[in-house]
Amino acid sequence: MFKQSAFLATTGLLLCSIPGAPSLAKPQIMQETITVGDVKAAQEGWCNAVTDLSKTYAESGFEASKRLASEVVDSAYGYQFGPVSFKPTWAYGEKTFRPTKEGAVSYFVGGNPKYRDPGFTIASPGDGNYPNLQNRSQWVKCTPEIVTIQVFGNIATAMGWVRFEAADGYQSKVDKTFGYMRDDSGNLRIIVHHSSTPYKW
Repeated sequence: MFKQSAFLATTGLLLCSIPGAPSLAKPQIMQETITVGDVKAAQEGWCNAVTDLSKTYAESGFEASKRLASEVVDSAYGYQFGPVSFKPTWAYGEKTFRPTKEGAVSYFVGGNPKYRDPGFTIASPGDGNYPNLQNRSQWVKCTPEIVTIQVFGNIATAMGWVRFEAADGYQSKVDKTFGYMRDDSGNLRIIVHHSSTPYKW
């Protein structure tokens, strides 16, 4: 027993003296916990994307806004990990949910024959008579109003309203719930996005 213990102790000392042994490694640590500030910044970023897309459409046309929408979805949503639970406000017909990137981009800017989308981010709803929407106006302001934030490590949720204002003075208030996860690069990704208009008596 003594000889075995002595052998193990000696072996341990030898391993510790080898360059690059685990005891000499410096651990790389990733801070996964999402903060309240992270969630607020993500909400502001989402609103900035809406007004940027509307401005791009007004100044540079549909193709430019579609390219930007694709970039926004890639950077803000988690479609690279799988389906996103995205229920838009203006979902027409049977295409209520947008679990794929293609559906999300279509919702933001329209122009995809698979969906009946007027393009939420490019302008206000105008007269609301799809598909011949008239009197649409560029979005110029988007303001999040967060009611609750829940943080569970690298997962967080936020619920509240988002207020929109168009260049012609049109205003809209929408109920929003977002679910976020932090990816391996430290970026917040939207994995849940539920949106609806407040109920009116």
